[in-house]
Amino acid sequence: MRKSTFNLIILLAFVINTGINAQPVYPTTGKNGMVATAHPLASSAAIEMLQGGGNAVDAAVAAAFAIGVVEPDGSGLGGGGGMVIYLNDEKQSYFINYYGRSSERATEAGFRYGHDNSTALAIEVPGTVAGLIMAHETFGTLPLKQVMEPAIRHAEEGFPVDQTLAKLILDNIEKVMGDSATGSVFLNDGFPLMEGEILVQKDLGRVLRIIAEEGSKGFYDGALAKSFVDGIRARGGVLTEKDFLSYKAEMTVPLKGTYRGYDILTANIPQSGISLIQGLNMLENFDLRASGHYSESARTLHIMAEVDKLIYADRYQYLGDPDFVDVPVAGLTSKEYALERFSSINQSKLDPPRYRDAEYGNPRVFQQKKEKILVHEMEPADGHTTHLSVIDKNGNAVALTQTLGLFFGSGQTVSGVLFNNALTNFSYNSENVNYLQNGKRCRTSITPTIILKDGNPFMVLGSPGAGRIISTMIELVVNVIDFGMDVNDANIAPRFYCQKFEDYLHVESGIKPEVRAELELMGHQVKVYEGIDLFFGGAQMISVDPLTGVFSGSADKRRGGIAIGY
Repeated sequence: MRKSTFNLIILLAFVINTGINAQPVYPTTGKNGMVATAHPLASSAAIEMLQGGGNAVDAAVAAAFAIGVVEPDGSGLGGGGGMVIYLNDEKQSYFINYYGRSSERATEAGFRYGHDNSTALAIEVPGTVAGLIMAHETFGTLPLKQVMEPAIRHAEEGFPVDQTLAKLILDNIEKVMGDSATGSVFLNDGFPLMEGEILVQKDLGRVLRIIAEEGSKGFYDGALAKSFVDGIRARGGVLTEKDFLSYKAEMTVPLKGTYRGYDILTANIPQSGISLIQGLNMLENFDLRASGHYSESARTLHIMAEVDKLIYADRYQYLGDPDFVDVPVAGLTSKEYALERFSSINQSKLDPPRYRDAEYGNPRVFQQKKEKILVHEMEPADGHTTHLSVIDKNGNAVALTQTLGLFFGSGQTVSGVLFNNALTNFSYNSENVNYLQNGKRCRTSITPTIILKDGNPFMVLGSPGAGRIISTMIELVVNVIDFGMDVNDANIAPRFYCQKFEDYLHVESGIKPEVRAELELMGHQVKVYEGIDLFFGGAQMISVDPLTGVFSGSADKRRGGIAIGY
């Protein structure tokens, strides 16, 4: 039976894969509120809160709980994330880091990257519930039960599987079939759920109801937490009840930068807003508009790729959990350091000839601290995440990105909750700043961001895509600010990606053939993705017209999402 199942799965793959680029685009405008998420039902949940008198935080929390139900491959109660919040009337900004932490027994587990990615050993304490509840309790205005009602409804009553989810179930079928509880959710009589079939998650609905009644305590303390621990440990994991009980989300301030007269509010460390700011600082030293858009100018794309390469080299060298390592934030985000790094770029050819040979810089010189030289190593090659952007009628805004790690996380479902595999994000080299230690937060690429102009929201954006997130975010900002695109044109523009540990410059086919040929002559090994590809993320963007106050939204057609305004 199992062999025949896989034979049919192979036949089904063609049907799903041939249509994945046909997702529609939903540009839209509004003056009372706007939301962009990766799924129409999550966007509808957010709009329901705004129209019901809630604010941007109510809407974002509702969408975040809902997206974990209707896009379960990318995020959920068993994962973590981060959000940037801007309160327009107060002109105050906040950052909530709700990425998970490794277990107090993580280093005893013997986790092996690659071998144990889809096992309970890869699970760290999830932070999603703590982070969303913290945001709601601090800034929300509607009752929690009302905010969570859409998520509960979609879990208990079910919803039609969309094209993207059907494809991802199929692409990850071994992981889905590897755990009986996970298979019971995403398989129908042993076969992957197809587009249009109804996905019901009764057990997840029960957990959501407990959270709606009891808040974070219902998830992290008591019978439910014990059931998680028992199930995870029965599968070979090491999480303890103490791990759950001691977990806390952290509220701080966003990391702040500027770019060509705009203020950048982005995810603080160990999330990757620091790399976005560094990259934009470097690009301020180059006239992008005069050089031409990267899809039409090999010189522009080459320089942007070289910037990416250098910021990734610095990221691998310096970015880790600040509770464990001293991250040179002031140096990495300084304009002077950016100029030094930009000045090292050979603008006519790839130099050095391999991305992996790019050297990290010494930002500590710019904050008068001693340098400790550490070694690099490869990070995971793929990942899956989700992002949502919200703004309300008062200009309050939320950029929120959350994840399970890789697609479908660990593949382990316990008491209705699909758990992350975030231990794959750590280094296993003891000299690396991102080395796995007990109770540590891993470095992550997520970069939720709000951009201000003259103190008012101008753009709310973010994207999934693992290591591609940072380069995607830079391209989105450049498309809007330097090239004057609206958010929809910026979102559907072709993308590219390279980093220190990649041998290829990955580009979508919208990059002109003559540009790709010239890049090859400059020394790049170009790998082309036809059309637009999920590999390059799925950005959710909102812009605000500074003159009229009209909101414009764009959901990336690389995913099945929708932007809704009113």
